[in-house]
Amino acid sequence: MNNSEFQAYTQRIERVLEEVSTLTDNRARSSATELMQSLMDLHGAAMSRMVDLLSEEDSRISLSKIADDPLICGMLVLYGVHPLSLEDRVQHKIEELRPKLQKQGTSLELISTENDVVRIKVQRSHQDQHASGAVQGTIEQAIREAAPEILEIVVEGMLPSGFVPLNMIQPAMKYEGETL
Repeated sequence: MNNSEFQAYTQRIERVLEEVSTLTDNRARSSATELMQSLMDLHGAAMSRMVDLLSEEDSRISLSKIADDPLICGMLVLYGVHPLSLEDRVQHKIEELRPKLQKQGTSLELISTENDVVRIKVQRSHQDQHASGAVQGTIEQAIREAAPEILEIVVEGMLPSGFVPLNMIQPAMKYEGETL
């Protein structure tokens, strides 16, 4: 399961909860809400226990691996038991991306992770518009996998989509009073 599939499941749950909240039968609405809360509590307790067990010194590598998995990361965040802070998860993902992007002449720096907004500064040795879009897409996908709870990713230093650098625009040439 990838991040977009995880998002689809959470959106489906939200739609069902909205439907439950509109039930006119108070008893049915209350029972459905209590059932959902009981399931969430049970899953949260299980996830918390899993993190506790894997946090023992012998299992540090295992905890790191499962916390880095996009699906499990999303569940750990959902239940508030992810062992790493939002900033640590994003910084870790940037460190993973760094060697690949350096080969493409790109450097990354985490500026901040405040109010569920991640700010990244990107510096590129060249500004190829098509490559910029691919680089930005790679960065955003990786960050969303590491931090599914964020609302926005601001990437500073990238050309906006559809932007044509001034040095790429050729002046019109004039021949005997005509403009080509």
